[in-house]
Amino acid sequence: MNRGFESEFKSIDLLLGSDCESRGVDAFCLSWIKLEKQLRKISANLLYQASDIKAADAGKIREAFYGHRSLDYRSFMGAINHLTSVPVSDLVGDRYRILQNEVGVCYRNRQKIFHGQQTGQSLDREALHARVASIREWCHLLSVGAADRFGYDGFAGNTSLFKTDRADIVDAVDKALRRRGWLAYAQTFQS
Repeated sequence: MNRGFESEFKSIDLLLGSDCESRGVDAFCLSWIKLEKQLRKISANLLYQASDIKAADAGKIREAFYGHRSLDYRSFMGAINHLTSVPVSDLVGDRYRILQNEVGVCYRNRQKIFHGQQTGQSLDREALHARVASIREWCHLLSVGAADRFGYDGFAGNTSLFKTDRADIVDAVDKALRRRGWLAYAQTFQS
């Protein structure tokens, strides 16, 4: 396992190992945040590979993401595919179909839990731990696949906005952004 992934999920392990009554739901919520953060950071890193983006543009990228009101994990998965023509399913690998179903269930649970609503599933701690395990596996497999394919796993380092110097990625991103440019794409995240 890579250090970025291990470090990112250390807080989850602490929660799960605690005697806090709410450890199941807390670990689930934090795990989901880490999944979306990883996808956002991979998407931002890929966007930053555009040949016409310079260090001074980092703030514009952050502003575009901040100003976008409807980004979710599916938006970032679409961005990864659009920018590189590599679907997340290829990065996650053989377990993608099973884990994607699990992540879909987790997302529906997330929508309810994050808004203080009941899921209608009477999720006990064991069920929440199982969802955390699915999210963790997804993030780990995505981390390995993205690091191998793109040179960045979505966890390592303090920032995702750096050049990885992979000519094939620069070419793919430039081609994907040719029609509208990187700023317009970052503001809309539409293919």
